[in-house]
Amino acid sequence: MTLTNTAPPAAARSWLTPRDPARATLALIAITAIIRVGLGVLMDYGNGESYYLATARDLHLSYFDQPPLFLWIGWAMVHLTGSDDPAIIRLPFIALFAGTTWVLFTLTRRLFSAEAGFHAALLLNISAVFTISVGGWFQPDGPLMLFWLLTAWILARLLLEPAEGARAWGWWLLAGLCLGLTLLSKYHAVFLIAGAGLFVLTRAEQRRWLLHPAPYAALMLALLIASPVLVWNAQNDWISFAFQGGRSVESVGIRPEWLLRSVIGQMTWLLPWVWLPMIWVFVRALARGPGTPRDWFLVCLAVGPVAFFTVVALWAPLGFHFHWQAPGYLMLFPLLGRLAADGLDRRPRLAKTWLTGSVAVTALVIVVLGSHIATNWIARVVPLDKDPTLEALEWRALRDDLRAEGLLERPNTFAAAVHWVEGGKVDSAVGGALPVVVLSNDPRNLAFTLDLTRAEGWDMLLMGAGRRLKDPTARFAQSFDSLERIDTYTLRRGGDVVVTDIQAWLGRGFSTRHEIRFDGADPDSYFGDGWGAFSPDAKGRAIAAPQATLRIDVEPRVGYGRLDVRARSVSGQQTLTVTWRGRPVGRLVLPDDGAAVALEATLPGVRRVGHHQVDLTLIPERPGVVVETVVLEPVRTGSP
Repeated sequence: MTLTNTAPPAAARSWLTPRDPARATLALIAITAIIRVGLGVLMDYGNGESYYLATARDLHLSYFDQPPLFLWIGWAMVHLTGSDDPAIIRLPFIALFAGTTWVLFTLTRRLFSAEAGFHAALLLNISAVFTISVGGWFQPDGPLMLFWLLTAWILARLLLEPAEGARAWGWWLLAGLCLGLTLLSKYHAVFLIAGAGLFVLTRAEQRRWLLHPAPYAALMLALLIASPVLVWNAQNDWISFAFQGGRSVESVGIRPEWLLRSVIGQMTWLLPWVWLPMIWVFVRALARGPGTPRDWFLVCLAVGPVAFFTVVALWAPLGFHFHWQAPGYLMLFPLLGRLAADGLDRRPRLAKTWLTGSVAVTALVIVVLGSHIATNWIARVVPLDKDPTLEALEWRALRDDLRAEGLLERPNTFAAAVHWVEGGKVDSAVGGALPVVVLSNDPRNLAFTLDLTRAEGWDMLLMGAGRRLKDPTARFAQSFDSLERIDTYTLRRGGDVVVTDIQAWLGRGFSTRHEIRFDGADPDSYFGDGWGAFSPDAKGRAIAAPQATLRIDVEPRVGYGRLDVRARSVSGQQTLTVTWRGRPVGRLVLPDDGAAVALEATLPGVRRVGHHQVDLTLIPERPGVVVETVVLEPVRTGSP
């Protein structure tokens, strides 16, 4: 077959039609890497990054909500450089994305043309989620995208340009190696396996691989490389798989507005001028089906994450995780690059306007946001009720203040937050000088930084925004001998005070094995839903709903054995059912004379790792029950 040279004549060339697409791609990589390094200096960690850095200070086989590869990289950078500065920690991830851009170019060149490869790389680097988040932040997506693409490159070599005999074995084992590293990066790798399987099943000439041992050997090699994830999960009740899997099956009913939010969010993250033509080439390739093998190969690898996380958003509360579809969109950039290359040949004015405008607008967005993050100028021009860029404002500026107070050199002291997001912020304030824990029902990775059963008698530096801490003296009174407020700090950006309510408290004499006792005089922060109004003179507290909940903070490694509940009825004889984490543990029969009755029950001893908050629910037969006391005693002979 004779290929027609469609390259424009030298006089008509521009930066969009380079003479040497490979060299132009390398220049693109260099320029964008320099920009990302600059942004790394200007921008502090976002919420996710600071949380991941707090996690990465301790080396583990794997971690609660992500596989370990990117956290191993973060751990290595902290220990090799002695720095936790974002400009330093992000460097490997900027380098990883440089590799991602180059592999995308070579994959697209192999499938279509060098010109298409350059434009695929260009469009990747003007897509917000890729050029900013994936390309420059300390997140699992950095290694994920590189090893995903490397695996796809090898699969394209195997499935579209078949090799026989020993050569096929070599390529398959190399695919297994890269797939294993993808599995070590993020659980999304399962979609890569499914996509390759879909391509093999839908192309008759590829089904021979179903009977060939090499693909299965590659899978075994990948699982061996990813075995730290399996070992860690086996040691921790498979909690990571349960957490991530549960997010997609959790349902609150069909919510069309969530689906719409997901679609709009994906378009925003990719930027509309990239997402809309990308959806066009995606739908067109889907419609053509397996008859166009190169297009179909890309579609098979893309459809899993794009379709799954979009459809699941119809019922699952995925929030604003619009980047979860990103590995699928990554596989559509070769198709988009071909569209751009063909457009420059057939409709050059329209294509140049699209590409030039996209680059210009993306650059403008980056300049505006980057300069605002550095100087806070937008807030001076247009007052903001809520500035989402404040997430990229760490508490590192408080480190000197805490050190001056002598809080970072205290022996037998840990730092704490009450929310996993603020756990990362607290870590940035203490800078690794103290272990950081999260005292809530959702500590995530930070449930594994310190075994609190070994911290009996320690002191605690508690930090958090006032809106989250609320009343720490009441909430933690039973866990410490004393709790005193140290100070309230502010944070500045560009000379402006932008955060005003970061509180620091010092708790002395921590204990996980405290007796938990409620007598109705406890403040609202101890109570969940369904309780009547608080009165300091009342003997007990009324249940004012079909059921009432006590949310009790307990260390998950500490067992609680005996439960005593004392209650009375003011509306005649009735029963009161008591449940512990949803499991019935006893029932009281309350007499009609209003006398108080006590229940003594033994609690189940097994709880999942990481649950620092337990629900004790009391369900009356009808209104009119007053709960006088609840006493919860720890097991004194050791943790379960």
